[in-house]
Amino acid sequence: MPEFLKHVPEARFGHYLMMARALGGCDWAAKGRLYSDYENATGTSQVHVWSDIT
Repeated sequence: MPEFLKHVPEARFGHYLMMARALGGCDWAAKGRLYSDYENATGTSQVHVWSDIT
């Protein structure tokens, strides 16, 4: 995780790491599709992505 912390992620990237682990962790290979443009929300830029889980 040190490589992510240098970007000062919101909530120390915890919400993403929990989701990634729930979806398979290192074995998670689902492709994502962008559903929004990159946007700024109170200084914590975001994008919406959909991944099909099969």
